[in-house]
Amino acid sequence: MIGGGVVGVTTAHALARSGWAVRVVDRCAEVAQEASWGNGRQLSYSHATALASPGLVRQMPGLLLGYSDAFRMTLHGREGYLRWLARFLTQCLPAPSKRNTLAILRLAEESRLAMDDLLARHTIEFGRATTGKLIVLTHQREVEAALPILAAKRRAGLAQDLLSPDQAYEIEPALVHSADPISGALYAPGDETGDCHAFTVALMRLTEGRYGARFIGGTKATHLSRLKGKVGIGLESGEFLHSDLVVVASGHAANDMLAPIGYRLPIQPMKGYSFTAPLGTAAPKVSITSGKRRIVFTHCGDRMLVAGLAEMGRVDCRVDPQRLQAMIASARAALPEAALYSEADQGWVGLRPMTPTSQPVIGMVGPGIAVNVGHGMLGWTLAMGAAERLSRAVGEAF
Repeated sequence: MIGGGVVGVTTAHALARSGWAVRVVDRCAEVAQEASWGNGRQLSYSHATALASPGLVRQMPGLLLGYSDAFRMTLHGREGYLRWLARFLTQCLPAPSKRNTLAILRLAEESRLAMDDLLARHTIEFGRATTGKLIVLTHQREVEAALPILAAKRRAGLAQDLLSPDQAYEIEPALVHSADPISGALYAPGDETGDCHAFTVALMRLTEGRYGARFIGGTKATHLSRLKGKVGIGLESGEFLHSDLVVVASGHAANDMLAPIGYRLPIQPMKGYSFTAPLGTAAPKVSITSGKRRIVFTHCGDRMLVAGLAEMGRVDCRVDPQRLQAMIASARAALPEAALYSEADQGWVGLRPMTPTSQPVIGMVGPGIAVNVGHGMLGWTLAMGAAERLSRAVGEAF
């Protein structure tokens, strides 16, 4: 297993349960140190939607010119970026956008069931709470645009409602302090929150203790090779690990391992930010997403976590102070009393592995090589279901 984030560790657990002897290799000394560390902590089972949408096409000129603080794109990126962008634009059409969203929602439901099953068998503490989730809509056109997908979600059996502003205020009184107008809100009462990092650490320990899995941290996997029917993982130390199966679950870096042996996946990194600050005088208890500003608010004990922003193209792992301050200003404008923004921390950056469809790539790609990558902004939400799908695909192949 290459990758020690939440997707890699949930996959390791699923495979170990099915009888595989599992080793997890990660360049970081501990699990969940990159994209699984500072994410929005929201398990958005009922609001898992594809990024590519008809509305995004209308915004594209502004995104490319940098007019939006919430989402920016460039025409310059890593190898394959322009092909990725061209395919992404085709997925913004109504039919593929709806198809992608419904496919992601099916996986999210599988993930919810898998999480419930795991926690019925084991006690894992990660601050899990069923807070519900409100997606705040600031314009009537957002309300109208939400109706078709809301109807499709209801047909699929998902519990999500369209609320009036007064109903939204009743569920979350902190919204009365919003500086943005509210035309309505989507509400999913069963959506949850939880600390992804704490969950991943605990699950890795469980998988090591109960199933004999082994975490090999602080060593980078450099390449894959084949030898006498086995797949080899070359490590930066010069050591080789040989196995009947290698699973690549290394997020945006997956092609570093796969492309040299002929498998290139449609994945590009999307940079996202988060910060925490002490709770304000009107901190929301329900998880809040500002559709206008593309940021989420999650109540985390004595601090408010705010996550969001998206940058495609030329990205790195550096916290840009100007972008962080723009995000803090946007959060303050949305919910000025939610946090003590003047006491915000130094911020965090993660690279989310995006596919044009927002659907992850799960399954066998070649003899002895499987992948579980491309979960984008929804890695925490989709991880458990994706791991079970990967385990089934491996079972069919061996």
